[in-house]
Amino acid sequence: MDDQPDCRESLEELYTFLDGELTVEKREHIRVHLDDCNPCLEHYDFEAELRIVISTKCRESVPQSLKDKIARSISESGADAS
Repeated sequence: MDDQPDCRESLEELYTFLDGELTVEKREHIRVHLDDCNPCLEHYDFEAELRIVISTKCRESVPQSLKDKIARSISESGADAS
């Protein structure tokens, strides 16, 4: 990666690119740049992989007992309102 405008622009827009929040034209411009620039592609690959790891590993699960308790509480409060 050098300090060329395409590198700066591509890296500045990397998160919006990953989020799919760019126009079709802007996405294509960055995609073409990533195809031609290994250092920027490495940044992209790292961020994309990091997002995958976070989304799969950082999920909190709610114990079934808590779900049951909440459901009972909701049912009871609905019955109280009648």
